[in-house]
Formats: sequence, structure tokens, C-alpha cells
Amino acid sequence: MMGHGISPNVHTFSILIDAMCKEGMVKKAHELLDLMIKRSVEPNTITYNALMDGYCFQGRMDEATKLLHSMVVRGCEPSVISYTILINGYCKAKMLDEAMRAFEDMPSKGLTPNAITYNSMIDGLCKVRRMAAALELFEKMQARGQTPDNVTYSVMIRGLLQNKQIDKALQLHRKMVAMEFSPDALTHRLLQIYL
Repeated sequence: MMGHGISPNVHTFSILIDAMCKEGMVKKAHELLDLMIKRSVEPNTITYNALMDGYCFQGRMDEATKLLHSMVVRGCEPSVISYTILINGYCKAKMLDEAMRAFEDMPSKGLTPNAITYNSMIDGLCKVRRMAAALELFEKMQARGQTPDNVTYSVMIRGLLQNKQIDKALQLHRKMVAMEFSPDALTHRLLQIYL
């Protein structure tokens, strides 16, 4: 590309960084980010999100967090997606306190968690058996005007079943069906055991 007098723009760099991260080449992707900056091509939120997601996928949460901070320092505002990537990464790494801090920090940045953000946080809480906190967040989600979706209900029901809270799970399943949602395959199989 460069050999033909064509310089890559932010979109080209972002696509390359995303592809490298998806192939597990996060170090090379970060080197490409550095090259991009060196060539005065300013990364955007999409660029940073792709690289952050790569670090999170590898469980390198320190690097993902540093990247979020360097993004802010360079004047690029993180988005709801940026925080959701970080929260999901923390949850998968079972770093729930850090995930909750990032989640609670969002409003101070002018960001409102979306259903995917809530789903990641609730799923993380369920997986570490913090069901009271998961149920509380599920209630807060609705109180804050965010409607639970099919994934939210499936995650909650699965967490309740796996934590032996059968009555609550069945009650939530009835509510889910009344809202014309269907549980995912795993949740459906678990429900078959108890119905």
C-alpha cells in the first residue's frame, strides 16, 4: 500500500489491529498502534476498543486498563462499548471488584450502561456465586430504565439454577415467558431438569 504512494488511514489501521487481535497477535497489533501514532494517524475509539478487546481476550487486564487510560490521555473519549469490553474482560478474569468499579464509574464519564454491559456484569456475578449482587443489579437495571433482554433473563435463570435457587429461577422463567422471550439452549436444558 505504502509502496504505491497510498497511506493507510485510521479505518485501515483499525481493521488491521482488529484482525491481528482476533488472530491472537496482540503484541503486533500494539506495535501497529504505535506506528500509526508515529505516522500522525490519530487512533479513534474503534481502534482502541479493538486492541483493548484483544488484551481482555488474553486475560491481560493490566494492559487493557493501561490502554483505556492512554486513550483518555490522547484525548479519545471511551464509549459505552469501551467500558463494556473492559467490564467483560474483568468478569471473565474473575476480577469482579474491578469490573464493578468500572461499571460504577461509567455515569461519572457521562456514559449509561446498555443491556450488554449489564449482561456482562450480571453474568460475572453469577459465575462467582454472588447471586444477591446479581439480583440487585438486575433490579437496578430495570429501575434505571434499561429493559432486560433474552440474554439477561437466560443469564439470571442459569445463575439461579446453578446456585440452587430453584423457586426464584422458575419465577423469573415465568416472567420471561410472559414477556415472550425464550431461554437460550443451555438455560433451556437446565430448566428441563426442574420443570
